Amino acid sequence: MFSSFTLRGKRVELRPIAERDAAVLFELYSDPEVMRYWNHAPWTSIDQSRTAIDEARSDHASGASLHCAIEHRESGVLIGSCALYAFAPQHSCASLGDLLAREYWGQGYLSEAMRVLLDYAFAELKLNRIEADVNRGNAGSAMALDRLGFRHEGSMRERWIVAGEKRDTESYGLLRSDWCAKAVRISSKPFR
Repeated sequence: MFSSFTLRGKRVELRPIAERDAAVLFELYSDPEVMRYWNHAPWTSIDQSRTAIDEARSDHASGASLHCAIEHRESGVLIGSCALYAFAPQHSCASLGDLLAREYWGQGYLSEAMRVLLDYAFAELKLNRIEADVNRGNAGSAMALDRLGFRHEGSMRERWIVAGEKRDTESYGLLRSDWCAKAVRISSKPFR
């Protein structure tokens, strides 16, 4: 369903996940700090990385999800991943997920990647709504979603059980109309 793509921001590039990404993805998904708020435990084997890449490629071909590598444009280094998944075509809706290597936290790389992906989702994929779940306590992700224009829509108690621990999540949603209105507000601000 999805064609081949490369989405470019000022400092990041989004492209399909590839076999060459296995080692770096394993590094990311096995880091306990990066995975602290995820809905599954950190990976323990590079085979999990290879399986995830195979699934991402299959899902891409079928239109089930769009899993992207986030690459640093200047260095060409893979610094994270992001995805649109759980597509509901009849509702023009999908869910959003992302992660970033620790050494790139707090520098705006993930926000830039999300803006590029959201532009693509609303303009090219013609989605009307994008949803995101954030584990309670993950204030950084909640603030990032808020800055992107997502609205907090509720809580889900004990949504995930990870390594025996029950986790609550906060639900966020972003509509195409919200995204377009935000783009107009940003572009109409005077330069200083």
